[in-house]
Amino acid sequence: MTGRRDDPVVDLTADDFMVTEDDVAQKVESAQFIRLDGQRAVDNGESLEIRGPSQGLAEAAKDDVRLYAIFLDDYHIDRIPSIVGPLKDALKDFINQLQPTDLVVLMEPLTTLDSLRFTRDKAQLMAAINQFQGRRGELFPVKSAVEEAQLTQRNVFELRAAVTLSAMEALATRLGGLREGRKSIIFVSQGPPVGMPGSFNYPRLDAAVEAANRGNVTVHVLDPRPLGMAPFGGAEVLRRFASETGGRSIVNTNDLEAGLKDVVADASAYYLLGYSPTRPRNDGKFHRISVKVRRSGVRVTSRRGYWAPSEKEMTAAAPPPADPRLTGALAQLIDPDEDRAVVLWVGTEYHNQNEVLTRVTWDATLRGPDASGAPPASVEVEPITRTGAALAPLQTLGPNDTSATDPPARMAEFRLQPGTQALRLTVRDAQGATIERWTQSLIIARPESTIVFLGTPMVFRTRTAAEFRALRTQTAPTPSAGRRFRRTDRLRVDVPLGPADVTAETVVRLTNSQGQVLATLPSTRDGGTIRIDLPLSSLAPSTYTIRVEARVDDTSAVQVVAFTVSQ
Repeated sequence: MTGRRDDPVVDLTADDFMVTEDDVAQKVESAQFIRLDGQRAVDNGESLEIRGPSQGLAEAAKDDVRLYAIFLDDYHIDRIPSIVGPLKDALKDFINQLQPTDLVVLMEPLTTLDSLRFTRDKAQLMAAINQFQGRRGELFPVKSAVEEAQLTQRNVFELRAAVTLSAMEALATRLGGLREGRKSIIFVSQGPPVGMPGSFNYPRLDAAVEAANRGNVTVHVLDPRPLGMAPFGGAEVLRRFASETGGRSIVNTNDLEAGLKDVVADASAYYLLGYSPTRPRNDGKFHRISVKVRRSGVRVTSRRGYWAPSEKEMTAAAPPPADPRLTGALAQLIDPDEDRAVVLWVGTEYHNQNEVLTRVTWDATLRGPDASGAPPASVEVEPITRTGAALAPLQTLGPNDTSATDPPARMAEFRLQPGTQALRLTVRDAQGATIERWTQSLIIARPESTIVFLGTPMVFRTRTAAEFRALRTQTAPTPSAGRRFRRTDRLRVDVPLGPADVTAETVVRLTNSQGQVLATLPSTRDGGTIRIDLPLSSLAPSTYTIRVEARVDDTSAVQVVAFTVSQ
């Protein structure tokens, strides 16, 4: 809602709005004004840098973050300097407008959802914009095996229009699932041609628009062609994306920067209206919305409508509840390309109800050295209370260096009481310089039963027969912190069993990532430890879990550990 000088109108109430749905007047029950400026509400000193995909998704889910996706449709942009040059300048001007908490993701037609990365790194975004080139009408050079396969089709350009529209549908669906609030796509394209309704690609356009409306995603269209060159080709796609999702149409203009400033303004101030439709709720149809304001001089931009869920969608049987142990184990599979220079393993072994042996070890991730080029050489571990008070002396852990004559400690051990605590962690390079420092929450639960209980599984990785024989002779070997292995590896899994005098029946099963049992694994007892020997050569590349259950009469304890096998 903007006034005469295009400034947002901030004092409207529910009574000021008139909403019709399918030409039927609706009673507006609530009107909430949302203002976002890209600044964080409280400066707690924490870095806003996005360190990996999981953190990016978590930040994107926050309602107080302005979220932009820039879709660079290189298939439908001419490689002409007078088009691409001003486009790059406008996009770089847009990036320079971004504020500290703003998030951006870049996508092209062949970008997969798995490779999307939300970022606040302006330098990274600028570099991507600088490298962009249009390819409309060009078949070579071929960028990927997917494009090579396109060349075998009868109509490559029709297929490329389908790829663009399908990618837009996927992007809108992904953004729509992140949160309820507004999300903005800037669709940079001269428009993929779709023809008339009933043509090959028109249903894909319908699907992309529907996905945007279902997910409350606003699509702003930016046609980079200068004034007087724009109205042909893909005009239908650009028109529908903007008009049917409430987006801006930056078309047929030499001032792309002004249009992008309006995009930022739209994401910064808007109203959320709430009403209960008078129609039957679960009809699965598209419903047209018209929004007007009783106050004069106010310009209104809104979505054109939304898709209602069907009765089948609303009454579908709920899926069976997820096994929390399975989902918890799968959540421990950390992508080695994200977040930190090291991956940690934290395990517990119960000695009694009030004292828990807590172990910590680490491995370097594939992220490699830090910005200075130095790899991690040690990790300092200190357990603390929630207020920062130390619970035990700091311990320093060195790397897994089997060639060292006097190897440093590889695993920290602390005796802690159950409850909510934290670990203060510092990663240093070989010269002692700090690579990164953070505090990680640590929740130590009491065992569910005093009759039988299991500690955290410890996974030991060996790459050769000699390493496996050496493992047998070590009195206190160091568990692997990572959970990604090769088919040539052999694992030993030790699971602490208690109390000390328990006689329990144990069952060990290998399952897939859905929890379906693939095999029952043999196990042995070594004092208070259940031991499993598992060569990986017979397993196909995939994700698996080992589920260990110990039972005494009607009481059981269960632990699940997940791992991934690659080639």
